[in-house]
Formats: sequence, structure tokens, C-alpha cells
Amino acid sequence: MGATTQQPGAALPALTSIRFFAALTVALCHFTGLGLLGTPAHWIQWVDGGRRAVSLFFVLSGFILTITYRDTIETRGVRRFYVARVARIYPVLLLSIVLATFVTVYLLYADNGVLMHGWYALSKGAYAALAVSLLCQLLLLTAWLPFAALNQPWNGPTWSLSCEAFFYALFPLLLRTIAPCRVRTLVMSCVALWILQGAWILVVARVFPAGRSGFIIAQFPITHLFEFVLGACTAIAFLTLRSGAKKRGQKTHGIGMLLVGASLVAIALLGYTQPLKPAYFLESPVFDALILGLALLEHPVIGLLNSRWLVRLGEASYGFYLIHVPMAHLAFIVGFRASNGWIALIFTICCSVVIFQYFEEPMRKRVKAWFAQPASSSEPGLRDIAPRVPS
Repeated sequence: MGATTQQPGAALPALTSIRFFAALTVALCHFTGLGLLGTPAHWIQWVDGGRRAVSLFFVLSGFILTITYRDTIETRGVRRFYVARVARIYPVLLLSIVLATFVTVYLLYADNGVLMHGWYALSKGAYAALAVSLLCQLLLLTAWLPFAALNQPWNGPTWSLSCEAFFYALFPLLLRTIAPCRVRTLVMSCVALWILQGAWILVVARVFPAGRSGFIIAQFPITHLFEFVLGACTAIAFLTLRSGAKKRGQKTHGIGMLLVGASLVAIALLGYTQPLKPAYFLESPVFDALILGLALLEHPVIGLLNSRWLVRLGEASYGFYLIHVPMAHLAFIVGFRASNGWIALIFTICCSVVIFQYFEEPMRKRVKAWFAQPASSSEPGLRDIAPRVPS
């Protein structure tokens, strides 16, 4: 297995690869919930129904975007950043909704009230709710609306894109604020924000009824803002630490190994014990340590994460995340069940790779070209991330 080219001091191929494992975790939970897989219940509980991927995706998003745009967003302007975000998000989003349209048409045509309620939280013939839900998904608003009838129909996982859109809107201001900060200031700010996130979750749980508080804690963009900011602050700290180590002729590999090892142990223990709910509140700083550790590694330790095929799966993870629920619904409709649902899962993974190669990347470049200014130049070399999280 060949390894991808790795820049000194940054394990970017490994950061790309772990996106696939996070997306696969979400897909396994959803396929199991639909009766397409027989994944053990204790594993589903260990990953908190796939919600542990929430923190990993959002933290990783803030980290990679900051590394990619720290030195270019001011010189090239925020317009270029926002165009790149639209080009990254919308083509595959629209494709996933097209797939979900086949599911919706079937549910309406078959007049299947059981599946309509189980999958979409709607009663039969709820055309108005379907129309509003579709509009909310296209406008990236579903995470702001704590109503199952609006955020479950069509393609439920698109709620995470509502969070990302909110983070993107704030990102230029956030980057301008944290870029000049010293590492100690960044650490103290992240601790303060983490405490504030915990206080917010506690207040929501106490003030709102269970049905609403569960949604706000699990999906509301403001609730997850800390994770994105944490990743962004860590990226600034990483660049500062790496620059200082190079000037002093020091190596960061040992620190990276320590962080990766400690974070993997902590992730396993927290997943097993889950001392607090929501689980991601304690785990997001641990995911951040894992990302920082992988970035500090100066040469691959576990070659698997740097394998070309796994990096490609990581690159295709956005499409995999967005199409897996419509594909699972279609698989159930045509007769797949727990005995053979793994075939549908593998087929979905293969489709995501094809989509990335022949649709996502070409459309991303085409959309950017449509909006490009005549004097525009090439994008930064690092591949940016739009993270996906479970619904």
C-alpha cells in the first residue's frame, strides 16, 4: 500500500483518513436503526448512537479551515472563502436531496403511514410539512428549528450543514480575533468557552421540556460552536508550536505520539463509562488532542492512516455522509434487511468514491469558476473540510 505525500510536521493524510471512520460510525448506527445491520447494541451505546462523531467533525473542521485560510483570507478577501464554502457544500447536498426525493415519492405513492412516521416523523399526506422541510434544508436552516417534522424528512443529516454554515459566517471574524493570540491565551479562552458550553447545556436541560432540550443539546448550532472554535484555536497553537520547534531545531514527534496515545485511551474509556451526558461535552477536548497529536507527528507511525485508499475514502466521506441515509432508505424499500444490508453499505461507500471523483470535485471547481474574479489565483494547497455528523 503506497503512502500519500506528507508535509513535514503535519499528518494531514491521517486527518483526512479519520474522517472516513467518523462517517462510517454514523452510517453503521443509521443502517442498524433501519434494520439493515445487526450491529451489537453495546457498540451503538459506546459510540452514543453516532453522536460522538459530532465533536470530531466540528473540531476537525475548525482546525483544517484555520490552517488553510490563516494566511490567505485577509489578502484574498472573504468573498473567496465563502465561494469555496458554497462550492464545497451545495453540489453534493443537492444530489443527496435528489436521492431523498425518490424515497419521498415512494412514501407518498405507497401511502405508507408507518414508514412516513418512522422515517420522517410525519403523518400521511403531510405535503405542506414536506415542502417547508425541503426549503429549510436547501437554506441550511434545519438545525435552528427544534421540530422533528421539519428536520427529519428528506435527508436528516443535513442538519449538520446548518451548523457549518453558521460557523462559516463567523469564521473570518473568529480568525481575525485568534490569529494574533499567544498559546497561553488560546488555552485559557478554550477552557472558558468549554465551561460556558457546559453551563449552556445545563440551562437548556433545566429550562426546556425534554423533547426540545434534547434537540437543542444534540443539534443546535450555538451548542456546538465551542467545538469549531476549539479546533480553530488549536490550529493557531499548532502552527505557533511547530514554528518555534523548527527555529530551535526540536522535534514534535514525541509530543504527537504522547497526545495520540493518551487521547485514544481517553476516547475508549469515556465511550465505555460515559460519565456525563451529552457524551461529546467531555470528548470534544479529547478529539482535539487526537487531532493535534496527529498533526504533530513528523512521520507515519500507523501506515494505515496514510494509505492512499484510506485517504481517498476520507476525501469521499462528505458524500458518504450525505447520501448514506437516502441510500439506506432505498435499500430498505427494495428489500434489504439485516442479513444482507452490508451489501447496501458497501455499495454506498463505493458510490461515494465515484461521486467524489466524477461529481463532487468537478462541480466544486466549476462552481468556484462561475464566481471567480478575473484576477483570482489558485486555492491554498490543503484540502478543506465540511464535517458531517449524525442526525
